Amino acid sequence: MAHSMTYTTLFNNVGRILKLSSRLAANQAPQSIFIEKRLEEPIIVLKEEDNVNLIGPPDPISHLRPVIYKIHKNETELQQQFRELANTTQKWNQEFWAIHNTNFLKQKDDYIKQHRSRDKTQLNADEMSKFYKDFLDKNWDRHVKYNFEWYNKNFTLLLLAFRVYVEKLKLKLL
Repeated sequence: MAHSMTYTTLFNNVGRILKLSSRLAANQAPQSIFIEKRLEEPIIVLKEEDNVNLIGPPDPISHLRPVIYKIHKNETELQQQFRELANTTQKWNQEFWAIHNTNFLKQKDDYIKQHRSRDKTQLNADEMSKFYKDFLDKNWDRHVKYNFEWYNKNFTLLLLAFRVYVEKLKLKLL
């Protein structure tokens, strides 16, 4: 999985990617910065005060955009717990869709090779619909399990995000 390696490398290079600078001097920093072009080593220049997450280009296999969450200077244990759980959830999601999409494309190619003839180099929509239905039927249990896990992980993140929000309010009031 060379693409998963690239994805993991993106997260491991957070320190190199986030170069602190006074180049961005806006009063209100955006919540996220999107990196649209694929570069081997994107250089993003941010001030330490910039409260943004970096959102990378879509992975070519999973089609998911990686998010690099800002590590705050005075990050609390609860904030760290949220950030780490969000990263873990994102990596789990990345792995699922990379494997799923790889299997889908391989099975689709195999199906096309088996069902096309010398006269016909392409299958029509009706012929392909049989493959799509079969693929969904064969993977139904996997999709149901994924959805339950995904909802559970997101609900947990939502509760943790709410706790972080309440903690920030308390810290402001003190």
